[in-house]
Amino acid sequence: MKSKLLLLLAVFITAFSVNAQITVVSITGEAQGGWGNGFDRDMTSTDGVNWTYSGLNTTTPGVVSACSGANCGGLKFRANNDWAINWGAVDFPSGTGTQAGTNIQCTAGSWDVTFNSTTGAYSFTAITPPPTVKLVGTAVTGVMVTMNPTTPGVYVLPTTTFLTGTAQFDIDGVLVGGVGLASGTLAPAATPLISVVGGSYTSVTLNIPDGTFSFVAAPVFPRIGLIGSGTTGTNSGWDQDIAMATTDGVKYKLTQQLFSMNSTSTPPPNAQAFVKFRQDQNWNIPSFGGDTFTATNNVGTGGDIPVSANGTYNVFFNRTSKVYNFVKEGSISLLGDAVGGWNDSAGNPGPVDINQMTTTDGENYTLTNLVVSAGGCKFRTDNNWDLTSYGGVDFPVGSNATSNENILVGTGQAGTYNVTFIKSTGAYTFTNVLATTSFSKLGFKVSPNPTNNAWNFTSAKDAIVSVQIIDMLGKVVATSTSADVDASALNTGVYFARVATANATATVKVVKN
Repeated sequence: MKSKLLLLLAVFITAFSVNAQITVVSITGEAQGGWGNGFDRDMTSTDGVNWTYSGLNTTTPGVVSACSGANCGGLKFRANNDWAINWGAVDFPSGTGTQAGTNIQCTAGSWDVTFNSTTGAYSFTAITPPPTVKLVGTAVTGVMVTMNPTTPGVYVLPTTTFLTGTAQFDIDGVLVGGVGLASGTLAPAATPLISVVGGSYTSVTLNIPDGTFSFVAAPVFPRIGLIGSGTTGTNSGWDQDIAMATTDGVKYKLTQQLFSMNSTSTPPPNAQAFVKFRQDQNWNIPSFGGDTFTATNNVGTGGDIPVSANGTYNVFFNRTSKVYNFVKEGSISLLGDAVGGWNDSAGNPGPVDINQMTTTDGENYTLTNLVVSAGGCKFRTDNNWDLTSYGGVDFPVGSNATSNENILVGTGQAGTYNVTFIKSTGAYTFTNVLATTSFSKLGFKVSPNPTNNAWNFTSAKDAIVSVQIIDMLGKVVATSTSADVDASALNTGVYFARVATANATATVKVVKN
């Protein structure tokens, strides 16, 4: 009896000692690529006892390579990537491994594996690959299109244009039809095909587990086209307009359109060229034109727009407000809460960013007397996040700007800056205007500062013609054409005063108590 108790105690101590030493359990063996160091597939655990490995790919033992000796073919579990503690058994796909047991003779496949390092119990669960699902039929452009798996058993096709015709789902070569559109229930192929009305669809979804499908038609928006003698390329001239893109039926855009100041249509050739916007290719619906070909939020009228420059432009038009913009391809703007607002904000409503930089060579861009407050900002191309944008981690000077970071301006760094940007290198510089010409050097003074009610500004050299009070978000909150600015309606806080005479402009920080 005593010897049995000692044996039981020894087994318990051994088991405890084994588990206490385990930091990782791995799967190794010829059937998954090789034995020993360099071929361990480390398993994961949350408790140091139950271990898992997902997606283990195996081949039939002996197929991968020829070998001899004890470790020829099969798999084993081992601890700490070492042979001092290892488990094996004769059973597959599940069994109980024993210390230094035989190799597990698995079969080829893909497996989710579980292992208990206390009991030695293991299990290999076959992973069934998801089916390949395609949409086929006369309604499908190109005859066949593969759908994308999302959650298990659910397949989605993103925005697609269909012809008028019929469709079926091909699930691993088995055709399945259905009844109904825009949604319905799957049925065997012998049932009627799915009838599809030609047009654009934002998504097609197939749910295999519950046997349903849906076709979601894209919303139909009024067509806005650009037409006129100033456009070049396909559909140029006054006979056929160029369709603009929209996602909401209000904001429309046309990218990389080439324009010419001279008429591309006859008669007469080489005359002043014009363009305008029209709806649904119909002159009986009021069309929209204007007086200027610029990027300054023009409000459309009924006249033709004279094309005043040659080159490639991005065109923006708002069907509700009739505001339009022609933005030179390759423009650079600066936006963010530090410089007025991000796109679609109250301070930067778009579609053209308020801070457009100027350039004479398409390489070096500048922006002068920009009020900068605490916050983030970025440069971007052509008012469009889908194109290249430039950020950085340094302020006021940075190099090799990328699109990953916002340029952060600290509270103590707010002020008025001249900004330069080099497109090819991404280098940028914010130069504080007051650092070169100080407020006092220009002969300006302000008192009282801080104030409870009003600020009084004086100039020793020239008469003050305007004062703008700007908050920390870059918004003008008060203006005056005299030297006195009423601050009584302003909230307590820090502001910037931009003071101008006929010959000078300077900015100073002011405080309202």
